[in-house]
Amino acid sequence: MWIPTEILERLAQSLSTNQANAQDERSHCGIDSLSEIQLHPLLSKAFTNSEIGICREIGFPTPTRERPNESQRQRCDLVLIPEKTESIFDPVHEQRIHDEVAQTLFAGCKLENQASQSACPPELAYWIEVKVIAQFSYIDGVPQANAAYASELTKGPKDDVIKLASDPLIHAGASLVIVFTEYPETGKHDIGQAVRMMIEQDLPISLPEFEQFQIPNFGGNEWCTLCLIPIKF
Repeated sequence: MWIPTEILERLAQSLSTNQANAQDERSHCGIDSLSEIQLHPLLSKAFTNSEIGICREIGFPTPTRERPNESQRQRCDLVLIPEKTESIFDPVHEQRIHDEVAQTLFAGCKLENQASQSACPPELAYWIEVKVIAQFSYIDGVPQANAAYASELTKGPKDDVIKLASDPLIHAGASLVIVFTEYPETGKHDIGQAVRMMIEQDLPISLPEFEQFQIPNFGGNEWCTLCLIPIKF
């Protein structure tokens, strides 16, 4: 159902188009100045003209603790669903409904939740965790060399792979790594090294997919490299 190459092409095209539009408006900074959260809406636009639906900041279907409240839940950055008209079935929300009913006169009655019955099961969705890393990052609006570049690149995507692979209700997903660098070969090489470390540590990943495009160099970065690292389930 899910083809990582096509997903990545759409995501890369969406960011590239946004950068081109910003250039037309004579922007004085590029997409590399945006935070990870600010990039999420731009990535979501990749599926505007597609039958595929996309949701942001969705709670992981399997909670790390029993009956968590919303602030205690881990959230996935982007979740693709087969159809725009669907929502995602949330087992935690469903449990809350059952708990509330259990305290009423309807305790013991079979609960018919039409919204939940028509929602996309988490097993059929495609879960994507996003990490954005830059050689030259913006601190208080000022671009400077990122001293944490290497550690962010090796730790962030690895943690995302482990988190996605550990959830028994997630059957398809990937770590999306977006790297801004001075040279095109730097992004591919550095992500490749991070992927190699994951393989050496026996993490369940498939071969990564890459897309690249050039961006205006306002503060040291001139290339955007996107890498989708599919999880083996």
